Amino acid sequence: MLTHLLIMRHAKSSWKDPDFPDHQRPLNSRGRKAASAMGDALYKRGFAPDLIWSSDAQRTRETALGLVRAIPGPQTIMYGPEFYHASASDILLTCQDNGQPNVSRLMLLVHNPGCAALFEHFSGQFDSFPTATCAIFEKKTPPAPQSDQPSSSDQPLELDSWLLADHWKLADLIHPRSLSS
Repeated sequence: MLTHLLIMRHAKSSWKDPDFPDHQRPLNSRGRKAASAMGDALYKRGFAPDLIWSSDAQRTRETALGLVRAIPGPQTIMYGPEFYHASASDILLTCQDNGQPNVSRLMLLVHNPGCAALFEHFSGQFDSFPTATCAIFEKKTPPAPQSDQPSSSDQPLELDSWLLADHWKLADLIHPRSLSS
């Protein structure tokens, strides 16, 4: 059962070659260090993702690999072009199409401005979401049913409720600069 939703922006990419296609830009050395540090921080705080749904851009691929190398145990990464520079709405639609995964902790590894807008969707707060920033949301405990309300079997099934903002609360927001020693 999904208990945590993590939203992360890819780590810092290289602009060394301005003619390199955007989709193929790799991480720079700062980005590689930040991805590893974030993976370590997530693991130590008990938020290591079980599954990562990621953009298929080179910089998100390298970020995902940096994360999982720093986290003991198995993680699964699924790359998709639909996450590349997607808006928050498009990310949510892709998640809806994929369906709620059967894992405890899902990470969405994406790009700005969609990443910052997705954070705002779930938290109601603004953050510019610098590279390698990660927000961790915990699933809210559903309220106990009231005796005067109809039972859940009497109500229509609410599809994709896991994507509704009111089902989540912000547990942590980690900026990579806070991890620097």
